[in-house]
Amino acid sequence: MLELKPQPLATVSPPVPKILQEGYFVRFTDQWPDTLSNVKGKLFQIEKTNQVPYDITRIIPGGNYTDVDLSNATGGENIYPENTRTLYETLIGLHLGNYLVHFYIPAGEYVHRLEQAGMVPNVASATLRYLGARKPKDSPPDDKRIFTYSVKDLEPLILRLLVDNGVLWEKMVLELLVNKCYLKQIPSPTTEQIARAKKIQYYTELRWGA
Repeated sequence: MLELKPQPLATVSPPVPKILQEGYFVRFTDQWPDTLSNVKGKLFQIEKTNQVPYDITRIIPGGNYTDVDLSNATGGENIYPENTRTLYETLIGLHLGNYLVHFYIPAGEYVHRLEQAGMVPNVASATLRYLGARKPKDSPPDDKRIFTYSVKDLEPLILRLLVDNGVLWEKMVLELLVNKCYLKQIPSPTTEQIARAKKIQYYTELRWGA
């Protein structure tokens, strides 16, 4: 449900769309919880899409951080579906600036960490603030490479924006493109459909060894 796509190593002709399109298949793994049984272990075909741009901005002083909740919880940015047949594929581009971005889901649970005890992001540490952090160069607005996938009632995805020391104030701009996908379940998918489907993992699958 969270991906950082690397820069392409080859050019494909004709070009291949980087976002989900009508007619594409998506498959949710069996690791999705029973509380999200409407998608767990199921395969869907996308019936229609609609792309909605949305910018999120924050201005904070150096050495400080702020949290951005993408969910529909109170105080969140409401970038989650409210329909059980809708999947949001959200692309995030980071405008240039002296800041880092950490990802948590749910709050306090690190998406990116290492297996050694204590090797977790820590914005109060002079070294661990850089562990697992994404920088603007990792996902520029004109080549968004951070992708998130959300369904109704998924736990909140938190982006912690940290302005590094040595900066007076920083304006951080997250340029989002929300690709709304309306899903039709395929109850008995063929082997070919399964092979063609984009696999959407649950966030716990990204944290083995944690």
